Amino acid sequence: MGININSKILLSVASIAAAAALVIGATFAFFSDTETSTGNTLGTGTLTIDILDQNADSDFGSETLGTNWQPGEERLVNFDVKNTGSLPINLRGFATGSWNFSPSAGDKVSVTKVEAWNGSSWSTLATGPVTGYFYYSPDGTNNFLYEVAAGDRAQLQLTVELDSSAGDEFQGKTFTATLQAEGKQTNDSTSW
Repeated sequence: MGININSKILLSVASIAAAAALVIGATFAFFSDTETSTGNTLGTGTLTIDILDQNADSDFGSETLGTNWQPGEERLVNFDVKNTGSLPINLRGFATGSWNFSPSAGDKVSVTKVEAWNGSSWSTLATGPVTGYFYYSPDGTNNFLYEVAAGDRAQLQLTVELDSSAGDEFQGKTFTATLQAEGKQTNDSTSW
């Protein structure tokens, strides 16, 4: 007795199905692994500045900048702006002030020069009268700003003049000056 044709066909189909199952199983078999790294952090830097006495770490404030100021006389105001943050910065500043009375002819005080210490001498950043902001740059403008690294300082000197036309109403009076310094991160697209 032989195997009939239907049995042969069935046996052939079963053999093909078993072979196909092996091929498909082998084709989709693979190794895999997944790893996860956690606790990774990004810390931000800090941007802080201090206005200090020149070549010192004491606050520049409530200073007596001089006495017996006369019309037409210039006084030097020396101070440092120290980068106490962790990021490099650019600087700008301005000076304002007021008298201890209300002068009838304007305040008669002007900043006539802004200078920076370059390591061996004072270099002029701006001449005036300087009104509004002055910038820590080669020409005192918002172009080609100098960088102040973390921990470094910009040593600055303002020349302040009592106008020669200041009359008798200014005798025995006191002018109180205010300095403001601003720092920004050293990125050309960062605005003040």
